[in-house]
Amino acid sequence: MNWRAAPRRAFPYLIAAVGGFLISYVAVFLFAFPAEVLPDDGILPNVVGKTFENASAILQKAGFPAQQGETRFHKTIPANVVLQEDPPAGSRQKRGTPVVLALSGGQRAAEVPVTTNMSQQQARISIENTGLTLGTVTEQLADLYGRTVGEARSMIEQLGLRIAGISRDTSSLQPENSVIRQLPSAGQTVSAGGPVSLTVSHFPPPPTIRIDTGVSPPPPPGPAPRFER
Repeated sequence: MNWRAAPRRAFPYLIAAVGGFLISYVAVFLFAFPAEVLPDDGILPNVVGKTFENASAILQKAGFPAQQGETRFHKTIPANVVLQEDPPAGSRQKRGTPVVLALSGGQRAAEVPVTTNMSQQQARISIENTGLTLGTVTEQLADLYGRTVGEARSMIEQLGLRIAGISRDTSSLQPENSVIRQLPSAGQTVSAGGPVSLTVSHFPPPPTIRIDTGVSPPPPPGPAPRFER
């Protein structure tokens, strides 16, 4: 027997035995600790701007279940379109983590309230109470001719304007203290808070007329006489 050749013959068997042991060890380790060896993480895809159905399919394919979250009204984005995802797109998450999707409810529909004869502040509150937003405000001046100063002042304030000044015209035949001119004139557009000047009629009191008849007025009566007993 050649003792020198024996180690050479045994070497392949030794390699096979060691290799089998390592394979068995790795298999047992993978079975017992799979997450530590093969991490099951993934990058969340971006599904913002897609419909809920398309977003759900994309997330499911990547290993993330989709859940419907809150619905928000939006002026331009149609209903059922994803506005936001949580956790956010691009983050690394463990597969199987649910992704909550906030969806657009579309544009809010509401009936525009009637704001006739309201002040600007009252109109703003009425509009905002319906969920709408007050846009650009312009004022078209009302016809104040013939109104009393009090009526004209109330109308101007309700329009969100202000009285810049009041002048008086003593030559007018209109009733006392009524509006005969306004500036800007009726129908013109005035920016919110703009000034309005008024001219009102005014009759000065008539002068006192004294007529000299040439007869002196009688003297005032004196004290009544007293009689003593």
